[in-house]
Amino acid sequence: MDKIYLKLQNNGRRTKLPVPMFDRSQISIWSILKQCIGKELSKITMPIVWNEPISFLQRFAENVLYSYLLDRADECTDPIMRMQYVAAFAVSSISSNIDRLSKPFNPLLGETYEFVQDDLPFRYMSEQVSHHPPVSAFTCESKDNGDRWRFYGSILPKAKFSVKNMEVNPKGLLTLELKRYNEIYTWETVTCTIHNIVVGRLWFEYHGTMEIINHSNKIKAILNFKPYSWSSKELHKVEGYIYDSQKRKVRGLYGYWTDSLYSIDIDRFEIFLKQQKKEIKNSSKYPQQQQTMNSSTATTNDIDNTDLDEELPEDDPSHEQLNLPPNSLTLWRIMPKLEYASQYYNFSLFTMALNQWTEEDKKTRPPLPPTDSRSRPDIRKMEEGDIDLAGQEKDRLEEKQRAARRAMEKRREEWQPRWFRLIRHPVTGQDVWVSNERYWQRNWANCPDIY
Repeated sequence: MDKIYLKLQNNGRRTKLPVPMFDRSQISIWSILKQCIGKELSKITMPIVWNEPISFLQRFAENVLYSYLLDRADECTDPIMRMQYVAAFAVSSISSNIDRLSKPFNPLLGETYEFVQDDLPFRYMSEQVSHHPPVSAFTCESKDNGDRWRFYGSILPKAKFSVKNMEVNPKGLLTLELKRYNEIYTWETVTCTIHNIVVGRLWFEYHGTMEIINHSNKIKAILNFKPYSWSSKELHKVEGYIYDSQKRKVRGLYGYWTDSLYSIDIDRFEIFLKQQKKEIKNSSKYPQQQQTMNSSTATTNDIDNTDLDEELPEDDPSHEQLNLPPNSLTLWRIMPKLEYASQYYNFSLFTMALNQWTEEDKKTRPPLPPTDSRSRPDIRKMEEGDIDLAGQEKDRLEEKQRAARRAMEKRREEWQPRWFRLIRHPVTGQDVWVSNERYWQRNWANCPDIY
């Protein structure tokens, strides 16, 4: 992890956006969201000031930052060890969302994004393959043309609103192939709930069960992303087990999706959990004192009803000293957060450069397709601090997309993605978007004009 962080620090890419983010303190998110009940997430129209200057396609690229974990899995001859690192990768993939309460720009139909960096061991590309429903497909592979591993899938974000919170469920099966071992792994990500959308300070958590299946040998990892508990203070906690093909527990997995994940000997893990439960029971006898949670980044105050305000949970700092059993294996640790991140949408060092494309890049790197997210004028203008022009460009692009759709309907044509195809997976039996293997040939002659 430290090596990757040093590479990001010293690769010559930018470490900040051109200007800091806008002040949102006087904007009520509830006045917007109360009109969105029952709508798909992609159809929610929010003031552009609540966006962050990247596309959803770029934001999903953040999920593969810790792909060195897949390289480690590829190097393990023991299938249990391989599963450990795959599980760590699955947990790490949501860690970039810490404190990120802004909405990425919805991708336009046919929009693409690629990420290749000489000092990072993967290449990634994605495409918005459908508009109704909104589906984003992606593929990421080891730099040897995917000879070691390939990770791919699609995301269809769904949102559900209540008076107190918004629940976001990113539907979509994620698939990993480890080529050396002819193994196929699948899982789905867990639900995110944003609290206090009416009054109070916004905070969010991931919760639910993530089941990672190795379809080749039936080894599983089952991870429980625990919802916040006032008695246990289990904010952001992840714990679970690896099961062998006989459904026996063989390793414990423990950590926080915001920080780290560890693998623990199963007998020691069970003792560790029992001790934790005992400590929680004892601590629950004493009153809790409210603290400010580090995931709170916005205030909504247009409704004077304290009954709707879910109090901020305590962010238990004890996970910095976990007192784990001896010989616990550190699978993954998060990169340090930038001291000035809160001024720039809580972007990580990696995220800061996702939309960068300099004059030097144009001279020395292969040309991007005209559909790449870096060419979106609304995102670029917002990044540069011109909020009014960014909003105008966003409206223009959306109207252009609607006009293109009307023209296709008139011609009785159906949209065909350029770089992905929908197939029935031969191993899992599920429908999945996969690369058609043409993108990296870099022939942009038939790319649509979407900007």
